[in-house]
Amino acid sequence: MKQNSYTVISYLVHRRSGSSWLNYIGSSHPSAAMTVVVGHNGAKKSTMSRYSKILISAAMLIYIGSLLTLLKMMRIIDNQEVGDHIMSPEKIKDKMTNSAKPPKDLGQPTSTTKTKQYTELATAIAAKWNLTTPNAIDLLVHQFEKTNDYDPEHDFFHFHHLYKSGGTSISNFMDKTVGLRKVGKYWEGILPGSYESGDFDHDEALKDINKRLAEGTKREDLPYRASYAHTGLRPVYGPRRTKTAKFFQEQMPNKRLRAITMLREPTDFRASNHAMIMCGLNAEIQKFNQQRARKGLEHVCSPKDGLNVSALVDIKTQNLIDKCQSGAKVNAQQKQQCEDHANGVDIFEHCRSPSHLLAHYQYDKHYRSMFKGLMGRYHRRQEFGGTAYVGMSFGYERAEDSKGYSVENVEEYTLQDLGGLDLTISGAGDGGPPEPDFIWFGITERMKESTVLFYYYFRAKPLEKIPQHRIQDCHPTESVGWTSEHREIVKQKEPADYAVWRAANAILDVRMAKMKMEIQARLDAGVSKETLYYVDWDTLEAL
Repeated sequence: MKQNSYTVISYLVHRRSGSSWLNYIGSSHPSAAMTVVVGHNGAKKSTMSRYSKILISAAMLIYIGSLLTLLKMMRIIDNQEVGDHIMSPEKIKDKMTNSAKPPKDLGQPTSTTKTKQYTELATAIAAKWNLTTPNAIDLLVHQFEKTNDYDPEHDFFHFHHLYKSGGTSISNFMDKTVGLRKVGKYWEGILPGSYESGDFDHDEALKDINKRLAEGTKREDLPYRASYAHTGLRPVYGPRRTKTAKFFQEQMPNKRLRAITMLREPTDFRASNHAMIMCGLNAEIQKFNQQRARKGLEHVCSPKDGLNVSALVDIKTQNLIDKCQSGAKVNAQQKQQCEDHANGVDIFEHCRSPSHLLAHYQYDKHYRSMFKGLMGRYHRRQEFGGTAYVGMSFGYERAEDSKGYSVENVEEYTLQDLGGLDLTISGAGDGGPPEPDFIWFGITERMKESTVLFYYYFRAKPLEKIPQHRIQDCHPTESVGWTSEHREIVKQKEPADYAVWRAANAILDVRMAKMKMEIQARLDAGVSKETLYYVDWDTLEAL
C-alpha cells in the first residue's frame, strides 16, 4: 500500500504525462495484483497438493467477501450523498459545530491505511506549496476526510465575484449548470438581481420573489439555488452584517446559505486590474492594434515587439485634456485630473509601467491586501467586514498591519475557512451563529480543474464548452511589461495575499486527488461511466 501511495503522490505533485490518470492509479491497485496471483496459481493446478488447494479456496473466499463489502459500502456512500443531508436548522448547526474541531481532534480515521495515504499526500502537497503553518498537514488530511454535503433542495449559494478573477465566465457557467431551465430572460435556478459584472439588485430579486408568491408558490418552494454579483455576502451575522445577507435570510429563511468564490495569482490579479480598471490600457492597446491592422500590420502585445505603453498613456492624457478644454461634459474626477495636469502633474504616471505603479501612492491606496474580499478577513483576530461593496477601487487596509497577523496564521485560517473546515467562524464573534461556508472555490490559472470540481461537487452535467468572456488578445502581464522582478516586488509587498493563494492551491490539489480516488473506487466497484454523469471525463483525461 505504501508503494501505491507514493504512486499517487508522484502523479499529484509532478503530473506524469502520457497514460491517463485512471490507468496510472489503477496500475498499482491491489485487486490487479490479486488477479495476477490467482491466475498464476491456477496454471499450476495439476501439481498442487490438496492442502494448497484448500488455502487457495480460502483466499478466494476472503477476496470475494472483501469485494462484496466494498460494493456495499459504495452503495451506502452513494445513498448518503443524496439523502442524508436534509436536516433541520438545529441539526445543521450541531453538525457545523461538531465538524469544526481543532487539528489535534480531527476525528477517527476511516481506516489506518487510508489515513496513512492521506498523510503522505498532505505532506507532499504542503511541501509543494511551501506552507509554513505547523498545522498544515493535519488540516490537509482533514480536507481529505471532509465530505461534500451539498443539498440542492435546501442549500442556496452566493458567488462573490472579485473583479478580474474570471468571474464573468463562472457566472455564465452557473447559468448553464445549476441554473436549471431558462424562462424568459431569467434562469430558473438563479435568483434575479444577479449580474455577471455588477452589484446585486435586491429590488429586482424581491420583485420576482413576490411575483412567484402571488402566483401561489410557497416560500419554501421557491426554485432559486444560487446568485452571483460583485456584491459580497459575508458577514452574515454581527454588527457588520451585509444588506445581501439580511435580504437572503428574510426572503429565504428555510435555506442554508453557502458561498463560492474565485481567486487569481496575486501579481496577475493586480496586473489585470491595473490594465483594465485603473488605467484602461486594454482599450488603448486594442485601438492601437486596430490601427495597425488597417495598415496591414500584425498585432503587437509586448514592449519587445514595439508596443510602447507610455506613448499610449500620453495619447490618453491628451484626449482627456482636449475634452476638458472643449467644454464637453466631464465628471468630477476628470475635472480634477485636468486641473492637476495644468499644475504640472503627470496624472496617469502610475499607468506608464509596472515600475511606475509599484512606486506610486495609487498602489498603496487601491492594491494592498486585495484578497480581503474573499473571506472577509485574513486571520481570526482581524475584524470581519468591509467587503460587501468593494467596487473597482478595492482600497483595503494592509493585512500585515493588523493585530495578530503572521504568514502562518493567514495560511492556517485560509485552510480552515476557505477550505470549509471550521464551521464555527462567525461575524458575531466566538460562539455566534456560523457564517456561510465555502462549498467550492476556483483558481483562475487552474480553470479546467476548477470547473471539473464544480461539476463533481454540484452534480452538474458537463458542458460541451466552458463560457469564456473578456479574454484579452494581449495578456496584461505581457503587454504592460510585467517581469519576474516586478512579481518579486509584489511578493515582498503582499505576503498575506500570497499566503492565501498558496493555501488555496494546496486545498485544490487535495480536492482533485480525492475526487480522482473516489471516481476510481466507484469504477472498481462496477459503477459505469454513464452513471457518473457529473464527471468531465474528457477534461480529466487531458489534465
